[in-house]
Amino acid sequence: MSRLHKFQHHLCPDFLAELAKTGLLILGDPEKHSFECKEADQKIFTLRLPAFYPTPKKQEPLWSYLEEHTLSLDIPKYIVLLMESGRAAIGIFEDGKVLEHKNIRKYMVRKKQGKSQLNHLKTKGKSRYGSRLRLRESEAFFDEIIERLSTDTYSQCKQLIYHCPVRLKSCLYDAAEELKFDVNQFTWTRLGVDIKDCGFEEMKRLSQEIYFCRLTVEETTVKLPEIPEYQKLVL
Repeated sequence: MSRLHKFQHHLCPDFLAELAKTGLLILGDPEKHSFECKEADQKIFTLRLPAFYPTPKKQEPLWSYLEEHTLSLDIPKYIVLLMESGRAAIGIFEDGKVLEHKNIRKYMVRKKQGKSQLNHLKTKGKSRYGSRLRLRESEAFFDEIIERLSTDTYSQCKQLIYHCPVRLKSCLYDAAEELKFDVNQFTWTRLGVDIKDCGFEEMKRLSQEIYFCRLTVEETTVKLPEIPEYQKLVL
């Protein structure tokens, strides 16, 4: 049985330093914004970094990561973007508090089948009025998100923390290219937790997840440094 330990970001630098001293092989996984430790092909633990930490390189040793980066306790303003077909929530946060936000709703899903129009374009339905309407709404959906990101307020932020299917992110990048907007001006970090819906209340809840380090330890006899205790976040 694995066990999840969750502790605040200000405790993370010292814990990472102690982990690096153990001599264990702890390697970076940029896709998951995390480190993983294995011994004899047996997973010992995974450690997901706070979202505002630099993303490790693929297979980068933890000791090398710590030498390359200074882990600041200061958290800059950041963008949170939650997306699913036809629904998005986007906002700017500072110190865990929302500065501004926008909910975006478009008609992109077929009511009976529950399919996104993005996955329905290759069928004969694309010639029908409902499908043409959903296609227009799909284009407007991504354009509105890009329009928001291109404002001065959003462009001043460097960190963008997101949750969405790969397909939607690809479509958003395509829309940005057509609108000649450089989405790579932001550092994109995937929010590695489950979400309930793409709404404002959920976005507020998840905005605080970036303050935590998440350590999942498997059953093992390997001795690890003392793991910090969970403390409720007070902002």
